[in-house]
Amino acid sequence: MNIAGRLEAAWLAQLTREYNDICYQYGVRLQPPVLTLSDSRRRLGQWSPADRGLSLSRHLIAEQPWTVTLQVLKHEMAHQVVSELHGRDDAGHGPLFVAACARLGLDAPFRRASADLAEGLGEAAAGSPLTEQGRRVLERVRKLMALGGSDNEHEAALAVRRAGELLARHHLDLDGLAEDEGMAHRTIATGQQTLPAYRKGICALLEAHFAVRVICASLYDPHTDRTTRTIELLGRSERVAVAEHGYHFLEDRLQTLWTRNRDRFRGHGHTARTSYFLGLLAGFRETLEPRERTARGGARAATPAEANADLPALREQQRLDRFVAFRYPRLRRLRGRGTTLHRDAYREAVVAGREITLRQPMADSGEKIRLLP
Repeated sequence: MNIAGRLEAAWLAQLTREYNDICYQYGVRLQPPVLTLSDSRRRLGQWSPADRGLSLSRHLIAEQPWTVTLQVLKHEMAHQVVSELHGRDDAGHGPLFVAACARLGLDAPFRRASADLAEGLGEAAAGSPLTEQGRRVLERVRKLMALGGSDNEHEAALAVRRAGELLARHHLDLDGLAEDEGMAHRTIATGQQTLPAYRKGICALLEAHFAVRVICASLYDPHTDRTTRTIELLGRSERVAVAEHGYHFLEDRLQTLWTRNRDRFRGHGHTARTSYFLGLLAGFRETLEPRERTARGGARAATPAEANADLPALREQQRLDRFVAFRYPRLRRLRGRGTTLHRDAYREAVVAGREITLRQPMADSGEKIRLLP
C-alpha cells in the first residue's frame, strides 16, 4: 500500500472512532455503517440506506479542518437516525431530520442539503447558534411581535397571541429572542499532544474572568495522522472573541517576559520556566479580582433591586449551560496533577504579572479591553 493509501486507511480508522464516540456522547444506538471515501467535491457526504453505506469526500478531509469533517459526519448520521430509528428513507431534511440533527449536536450551518453544505463552511468557522429550528421559531415570533404594533386592533391582538403560543410551545422567552442566537464556539489548536500547566492556567483564568466556558479537548489532524490538544471557548459571540484575543495575548506575553528574564534562572530548566509562567498568571489574576469585586459592590448582601438586576445574568448563564450541554452532553471534569515550583522564579513572576495590561487587538489604540463580569 502506498503512502496515500495508508493515510486514507488511517482516515477511515479515525472516522470509525469518531462515529462510535458520537454515538456514545449523545446516547444514540446505531449500527456502524460501511464507511467509505468518495471523490466528489460537490457532495461532501452521503448516507445510502440500501447498502448501509456512509461516505465522506476525500477533498473535504484533505482541505477542511477536522471540525468541519465531524459536522458533515454528524449530518449523514442524522440521515441514518431518520432511516434506521424512524424507518423513513423519504424524510429529506424535514422535521425528523431537524430533530435528529439537534439530538447529535449538529451546528446549524450543516443542517442543509448535502449539496449545499459547502455554503456553511464559512459560517462554521465563527461558531453557530443552538438550533436551526429555534432560529426559525424566533424569527416568526419577531415578525408576529412587529404585527402587534398594527393599527388594526384585531390583527395586532391575534399576532401577539400567536407569538405567545409559539414561545410557550417551544419553551422560549422574550428575553431570549436576541440572546440565544449570540452563542458561539471557537476552537484554538495548540498543535501539541499535551497541555502544559501554564496553558491550563490560562484556561482557568479565562473561564473565571471572561464570562466564557473553556473546554480542553483533542482533535485529529488528517495530514499527520496525529491527535493534538485543543482549547474550545464557548459563550456569547462577543465574549468568545475577547477571550480568544486574551488567550493569544497571554501566550505571547508569557513567552516575551520569560525570554527577557530567563538568564537569571539558568540551570533550573523546565521547572523555572513553568513556575515563571504560573507566577505571571497569578499576578495578572490579582489585578482582575479587585476590579470585579468593585464592580459587584464588594461583599455586602444584594438589595432586592440588585437581585432583580442580576436575573438577566442568571438567565444568560443558564443559556450558556444549555449550549455547553448541547455540544458536550457527557462532559467530565478531571483533576490535574500538582506542579513542582521554583520558588524564586514564581515569586518574581507574580510581581511582574501585576503589571500586565490586556489591551485591544489594535495595538495603536492604547485602550484597555473591558473585562466582562
